[in-house]
Amino acid sequence: MNFSWLAVFIFSMIFAAVAAVHCPAPFKSEGHDCTAKRTIRGECPQGSQYKASINKCVYKH
Repeated sequence: MNFSWLAVFIFSMIFAAVAAVHCPAPFKSEGHDCTAKRTIRGECPQGSQYKASINKCVYKH
């Protein structure tokens, strides 16, 4: 039997798992957090919260 479909399926599952750990735009991966610089007006991008200890906006997973 030809099991190439199984190899493609396993590869796509691995790719999906790796792609899921990336941060959404405009956040960048920094350690275990997705962070973004705080804007001039002091507001964080939607879906994030300001963290004073690092002076950046942290994406809430």
